[in-house]
Order: sequence, then C-alpha cells, then structure tokens
Amino acid sequence: MPNSAAPLVSVERAGVEEAIHLGHLAVVGADGRVRARLGDPDHLTYFRSCAKPFQSVGSLGSGIVNRFDLRPEHVAIMSASHNGEARHVEVVRDLLARAAVPESALQCGAHWPIHEPSAAAARRQMDEPLPIFNNCSGKHAGMLAAAKALEAPLETYLERDHPVQRRISEVIAEYTRRPLATTHFGVDGCSAPNPAVPLAAMARSFAALVQAKDGAPRDVVAAMTEHPFLVAGTDRFDTRLMEATRGRLLAKAGAAGAYCTADRESGQALAIKLDSGDGTWTAVAVMAALERLGWLQPGEGETLGAFARPTLRNHRRMAVGTVRPVLQFAVTAM
Repeated sequence: MPNSAAPLVSVERAGVEEAIHLGHLAVVGADGRVRARLGDPDHLTYFRSCAKPFQSVGSLGSGIVNRFDLRPEHVAIMSASHNGEARHVEVVRDLLARAAVPESALQCGAHWPIHEPSAAAARRQMDEPLPIFNNCSGKHAGMLAAAKALEAPLETYLERDHPVQRRISEVIAEYTRRPLATTHFGVDGCSAPNPAVPLAAMARSFAALVQAKDGAPRDVVAAMTEHPFLVAGTDRFDTRLMEATRGRLLAKAGAAGAYCTADRESGQALAIKLDSGDGTWTAVAVMAALERLGWLQPGEGETLGAFARPTLRNHRRMAVGTVRPVLQFAVTAM
C-alpha cells in the first residue's frame, strides 16, 4: 500500500538536506469535522501519552478528588509526561499518600529523570532509578487511587478488564466518537493499555475535551493549563506552549512523534503524527501548523521561536545545521 504521508520537517546540515520527516496532520472544528489535512487524516496511530488527559478523566470518574481531597496539582500530574524533577516527584508522592497507596504499587517501570540535572542528582544518591521518576508515574498514581476508591485490586490495575481500565476505555470511546469494539488497544511504554485510532479521531477527542463545561473533563483541562510545569517541566514544549498562550491552548505530546493541541476559545483541535516515530522535531511541525491556523497571538510565536526553528547542534554544542518546517495545507472555513 503506498505511503500517503506528507513532508512535515526538513533537517539540513551545511545546506544539504539530511533527513525529511513525513507524517500526517488533522485539524477539526468545534463540530468535530475535519477542516484541514495533510497526509492521511484517517491514519491509524496510537494515542501514546496524548491519551493521558482522557485516562485522567476516567480515573477522576471514580470520585477520587473528593474522597482523597486532591488538588488541581494532583490532576495535572496525572495528565503529565513529567521530567522527574523534584516538584514532580513531590506531587506524585503526595497523591499516593493521600490515597494511602504505597509507592511500591507503581507498575510503570523505572527510568532516570528526563531532566538531566535531576537525573544527575538522583544518580549521586542511588544506583538504580525508581518508578516514581518515570514520566508516567502521575498517571499510574491516579489509576491506583481510582482502584482504591473503587475497592478494586491494586495488583491488577493495568489489566484491560480492571474496573479502572474499563472506565478509561469508555471515556476514549466517548471522546473519539468511535465504538469501543472498533478501537484497537496495545500496551504503552509504561505498561498501561493504549488505544489506536484514526488521527482525526484524536483531534476530535481534544476538541470535545476543551469544550466540556463541567465535571472531570473541565477539571483536567483547567489543571493542565493552570499548572503547565507539572505537565512536562523545564524547557519542555508542552509546558512552554501552555505558558506562552496563558493556557488558551491545551497541549499534550505523545511518544513516537504524536502530538495534540486544542484552542480553548474556538474549540478547534490539531493532531500530528510523524511517520518516523522520532519525536525530536515534532514541535517544529506543530509550531508551523499553529502559525498557519492563526492560533498564536502577537508575540507568542517569538516567545516559542526556539521550538519553531531550532538549530542542529553536535555533541560539542556546535551549530552544524538547521531544522525547518516544510508542511503546507489549506484550511476550510471553521
């Protein structure tokens, strides 16, 4: 079957194109209809960590906010792919403590903090990383709290038929507008179930999320946009984009070149997927799309310039090339 992917990002070294990243783009209006596309908007792909806001909605549906007196910071960390910085670890541990769930119950696996200074500090204190450092530990803490609230087993909280995962699956079906029976599930890097849907359905889910008026969806959007540092961390694109737009844009990256963002004012949403699975330059494509869509206000693009046109550097930090967007698409009336 021919590859329908379109060029999104070009990497050049000393004036020679060294790599071209192909991919897909889908923009939907507040009504969920596709308004712009590149490549195949029906390209089947995993949500990866773009699913975290919806996984949080599912966990919150168990009543954990009231039962365990959770704060918006806890909801934000549940929706995060965090750096493992001190503040991130502190909030995850506080969430677990409020739910009286031991840290040893985390089944996300362990890796060193993404934030290198935090990783260096941790390595000076221990020989092996802890699961609490995992960028998905907040999501897992939320799932465990939900299991505790539902009086469901903690040991099996990642199994597809667990009450927590069933709730999350129902949320995914509702927001993507796809029957659950047609949604394929795989296993994410943190061992949690992860749905694969057409890219346009991912965009549609974010459009619906930012238009939610009450309940858990509203709380998740508010927590993420009010506490963007907790969603990612120092020098991360998600955090910087939500800070620069003062929470007008909701942003969530996923692994393997997936990215979703939505404009809270218009209810429109964007989903991008790089076929290479290399998320290094996803922000370049996202920034170009945001500029084309007119979602950035004066000054915001300049504030985020390092993400829009990054410099290619070698291990000595020498400038050796450039990275630029090459995507082009037309937008129908929203």
